[in-house]
Amino acid sequence: NALASLVGWRAAFGALAVLGAAVAGWAWCKVPDFPGEPPAERTPLRRIATLPGIPSVLAVTLFLLLGHQALYTYLSPFTERSGFGGVGVVLLVFGVSTVAGIWAAGVLADRRLRMALLASLGMVSAAMLLLGAAAQSRVVLFAAVAVWGTAFGAAPTLIQTALVDVSGPARADVATSLQATVYNIGIAAGSLTGGIALDAAGAAALPWTAFPLAAAALAVAALSRRHAFPAAR
Repeated sequence: NALASLVGWRAAFGALAVLGAAVAGWAWCKVPDFPGEPPAERTPLRRIATLPGIPSVLAVTLFLLLGHQALYTYLSPFTERSGFGGVGVVLLVFGVSTVAGIWAAGVLADRRLRMALLASLGMVSAAMLLLGAAAQSRVVLFAAVAVWGTAFGAAPTLIQTALVDVSGPARADVATSLQATVYNIGIAAGSLTGGIALDAAGAAALPWTAFPLAAAALAVAALSRRHAFPAAR
């Protein structure tokens, strides 16, 4: 966004295309080839989807993405409504914060998975409340976006770790493919939900639309103590 504001969106997309082509060329030349794995017995998707804990993990994934995308997709009109038009700077704060969240998830995933996930989902929910209540303050806007970015950066790693724990290594490929499907459904449906809220009630309604969805993810995770997110993790 910052680049597009300086040189135009066409040049920004062109720069990304050139960068992508360069990375693809580097991978073609440098990444070694390996033989494929022998075929193995395939477990039906329905059996994986109904394993104890899997539905809860997928539900947390869906609710989190619904809430996140309902606001993130329309961050530009929301920041303009808040009196701060520099969406590129806001996105930069969000992006840098996600890196911190990913690092934190790597440290905590194998030690305090449940605690870390509940904290990250709680932080996303709290950030939505802050953005809904006081986003006209630039300090609150940037603080809430930093909290949101940190939490959202951590959450996918933590959720996927729980998914692999529940499914077991032998079924992890199928389980993660199910999660990827749910993830993309959440992106599409969350963007649609945010768009409907924006058209119906304006940008001020976006955080209040996102909050109950993020809170639903937190509630499901908190209640799923037995299989999906056990207290032992």
